[in-house]
Amino acid sequence: MKWDLPGWDYDSVPNITQWLDCQIACNHDNRCQSWTFDITRQINDNCFLKSGIPLLVSKSVTISGVKQRENNQQPVWIYIDRTFSQRNPAAAKSPFYGVIWMESSMLNEQLSLELDIFIDHSVIEVFEPQEGRVAITGRVYPEDKNAKNLALYALDVPTNNGSIAMKTLDFWTLNTIWT
Repeated sequence: MKWDLPGWDYDSVPNITQWLDCQIACNHDNRCQSWTFDITRQINDNCFLKSGIPLLVSKSVTISGVKQRENNQQPVWIYIDRTFSQRNPAAAKSPFYGVIWMESSMLNEQLSLELDIFIDHSVIEVFEPQEGRVAITGRVYPEDKNAKNLALYALDVPTNNGSIAMKTLDFWTLNTIWT
């Protein structure tokens, strides 16, 4: 599958004819953290260097990548998907996201991630408590009385057996502060 990393562009590199050249241009630029090569654009306007790591979007005419770090680290996108948060078509539904660089453990190459997720009716907060690598706060607009669903998804997770194990999931119901 081909991906786009829309946004965060700070430069368009001229004379690029292949995606590999775009990746090399990013690797040689200290400011560059990710890149996108668009096969449908003209040669002087097809390689985009990015100062951050945008959220991945599937797009068949682009090839994108993230500048690799040492120590076998890889980016993991954590995001709040607000697609179904409100029925009003004019409501803001763009995702809130953050990127965590994670290192594969030397034992069986499993990634271990701890997240604290707080939901207070219309506010969702996500924190990575161990190293503070991500903090995301998003507003959703639940209109249905039964809007009490939470879903966790993983896409293209690089594990040995293609599965993910959730070790713990705890829920608490809080009492109202209004008496």
